[in-house]
Amino acid sequence: MTNLRRRNALGLLAGGMAFLAGCSESSDGNGNSTDPATDGSTDAAGGDLPPYASMLSTTDRPKYFYGAIDIRTMSTLIKDQGAEAGEEPTDPLVGNPVVVALLCSYGLGQLANSAGVSAYDDNNETETGEEQFVYANGVYALVGSYDRDGITSALEAAGYRLEAEADGYAVYADSASDEIVGVADDVYAYSYPNGDDSSFDPMTAVERTVATAAGDRLPKHEADAEFERLLRAGENSGIACCLYTDNDAFASGTLSDDQTNDGNGLQFEFGAFEGAYGVYQTLSVTSSDTATARVTVSYSSDELVDEDGLESSLGTEANSATFDRAETTVTVDAEYGEEFARE
Repeated sequence: MTNLRRRNALGLLAGGMAFLAGCSESSDGNGNSTDPATDGSTDAAGGDLPPYASMLSTTDRPKYFYGAIDIRTMSTLIKDQGAEAGEEPTDPLVGNPVVVALLCSYGLGQLANSAGVSAYDDNNETETGEEQFVYANGVYALVGSYDRDGITSALEAAGYRLEAEADGYAVYADSASDEIVGVADDVYAYSYPNGDDSSFDPMTAVERTVATAAGDRLPKHEADAEFERLLRAGENSGIACCLYTDNDAFASGTLSDDQTNDGNGLQFEFGAFEGAYGVYQTLSVTSSDTATARVTVSYSSDELVDEDGLESSLGTEANSATFDRAETTVTVDAEYGEEFARE
């Protein structure tokens, strides 16, 4: 499934955690924040939105992908010594979130190697300990609470040039690395040119991310009721993974393409979701050897729902798995025991 085994994931996570040490001393996980800046609100549409929903920007493409992980989950995973000699998971309920963890660790490694790291590290003011790391449509972002003025001053001192500025955010570029950095009060976002996609513009992508976080653009969930409904139907803990399209169903290429484009050959397994238009997965590591997973799968019509395909593909490595259908939405909940640590 993925070209990197879980022991490699632990190594990458350890590298990411080494950078974050000192940035956040503790975490209670996702979904517990009451800070409106991180948008954990609830209304009649369903459950809570993810705490980072206010930075998920709209794009001009029908396909939408993001992954997220909280600091507490990163810490738990790298302490899971029993997984170091294990095999890669074949169950997409575990495998897809593990690839998100790899992807986020890769992004943290990129940040640690950039000139902007000192600006972020020296001026971070995370107070809640609930910091999130998010990858969304080509942009990496740390979501927390930051000294925006201090970071922008440090970026300028490091030679970054100001490219765009508004009351709530600023965007900088580094000519040496081609890194683009955007800073808002609660988001530190960055990206680079994508050699595999010449149409991707990191300047545009980073600016729309921080502009959305600053309230200058509508976030995706406010512009798209179906996307909001999908996020509210899921859980907000541990590692999250969301694939969505504005169309009635995913294009076949969307389900087979490598979603990460980070040079490590990471691959998600979305084949079980053919015919759907929205998938929202979460994996919560409850201890060093137990975990719970949930996926919400949304279809545009009854005839597209493939319950048999979902049951044969998902939860195959779980202690137990339950499948529930409500009209055109299928929810799968799975629990993993000691075998989780041996995967």
